[in-house]
Amino acid sequence: MLQGFMLILCHNIIIRDENTPMSRQNRAGACLFSGAVLAATLGFAFYAHGTQKSPGTNNYALSARFVSANGLERGADVDIAGVKVGRVSSIVLDPATQMAFVHFTLDGTLHLPQDSTLTISSATLSSENALMIEPGTSSTIAPPNGMLTHTLEPTSLEQQVSNYIFGAGNLGQ
Repeated sequence: MLQGFMLILCHNIIIRDENTPMSRQNRAGACLFSGAVLAATLGFAFYAHGTQKSPGTNNYALSARFVSANGLERGADVDIAGVKVGRVSSIVLDPATQMAFVHFTLDGTLHLPQDSTLTISSATLSSENALMIEPGTSSTIAPPNGMLTHTLEPTSLEQQVSNYIFGAGNLGQ
């Protein structure tokens, strides 16, 4: 397919330039440059696709139900203790319950307890929101394609600033 596209591109350069005095060397250079640009574009596309996958080679899918998924986007990180362990794959609204279903993938080496708590927040005030997981203590492990129901509403920017300034809002009390 790539060769066919290059052939068409070079053919168009040659035909378009029949009426202008362009040397064969210049035409070959234009075809070579066009091929290099196309190869670089494809290389970047493969690199970008590779970075969108979750860490690890063996992943499994989970879902969580939130009252609001405000600030969370597809492709956001999934973090446990500040370590990226997965990626949000989609966010959809359930028309029956009016709740947001967040679908995400986790590294296959992790075994998340069913009572784990999930929230939408950012690690710092300047970073993007992520799906934060606090592992639970249950001996029941969330199965692949399972639903986690212990979720907290996203923390607003104002609340995050207050927590940062006043030490979780309690001033040490």
